[in-house]
Amino acid sequence: MAPLWTRPFPGARGGNGSIQRGFVLATTLWMLAILTVAAGYFASRIQHARDLAQMAQAHAQSVRDLYGARAEILFRIGTTQFSSYGLGSSEKDAIALDDRPYLATGDTLVRLQDDRGLLNLNAADDVRLGRFLSILGVPTARHAALIDALHDYVDDDDLKRLNGAEASDYAAAGLPPPRNARLVTPMEARRIFGWGDVPQLWQDNLLSRLTTTGSSFSLNPNTAPWQVLATMGGMTPDAARAVIQAREVAPIVDANRLETLTGIQIHNDPFTPDMIAFPADSVRVTQQANALTWGLQYNVTLTPVSDTAPWRIDYSYRVELSSIQSARQDVKSLPARAASHPESPVPFF
Repeated sequence: MAPLWTRPFPGARGGNGSIQRGFVLATTLWMLAILTVAAGYFASRIQHARDLAQMAQAHAQSVRDLYGARAEILFRIGTTQFSSYGLGSSEKDAIALDDRPYLATGDTLVRLQDDRGLLNLNAADDVRLGRFLSILGVPTARHAALIDALHDYVDDDDLKRLNGAEASDYAAAGLPPPRNARLVTPMEARRIFGWGDVPQLWQDNLLSRLTTTGSSFSLNPNTAPWQVLATMGGMTPDAARAVIQAREVAPIVDANRLETLTGIQIHNDPFTPDMIAFPADSVRVTQQANALTWGLQYNVTLTPVSDTAPWRIDYSYRVELSSIQSARQDVKSLPARAASHPESPVPFF
């Protein structure tokens, strides 16, 4: 007779098999749970990789569209006549040069701005600079220092103006020294002593949108925003807005029309006229594409007598822009290309 401690308990027949089956079942359930979690993880990773690939493809397509539209714009600038309507000889086929948006190649937006419609930081006198700073809301007490600092930055000497700044002032403030040369781009104005600390100049990219550093002079009333028009002597913001409304009906072609609209006297000295109702030979171009959070901005100057190209890119950089979806509402497409006339060269001033 087997010892008591080796005898199975009553009803324990097959007990080890039941325990084994229970263990296998629990293990199987755990494995299924692990496999389910792993499958979900890998499916999520695959979907994430697929989304990244689609985003990369959309990004690459947007960049191609951006540079395709750039080639189209450069071709038009180099081959199309300018007129009081803009880039083109008639109201129907002209691209306006007042920074309004157009739909271009590949779902992109493009804006062209005549440099003569902007305030030239390299050429504006102190009175006009003071008016401009006031329009942007810069306190009057800061005008003299900002204007003198600008002049000290662009002149080629180290003589400090009364309220200006030269290399020693920049060094004391831990800033790079002034270049003592003309500004290359409007954004370079951030490097001028004191200018980077004035928020009114940089909110909504106001300074870069309203100024130029090209070779244009005078002012084109057909392409200038109201803030720039209002820097003319005697011009008020309300009168400047009235000019913009009037030019939507018909271009302003002479000083008499501007005087009638605003009541101010226009000086038409042949060397330094207040206005020239015709675009300059340089245009600022701003582009943005659908899948990009940035855009391109560059300045193009016509060089018809150059041995290398009919135009020159003065500067080019990326800029932060608002959403293209909000900007593209009710936007017209670029006008069709006008027929070219080789016997009629592109005029420029």
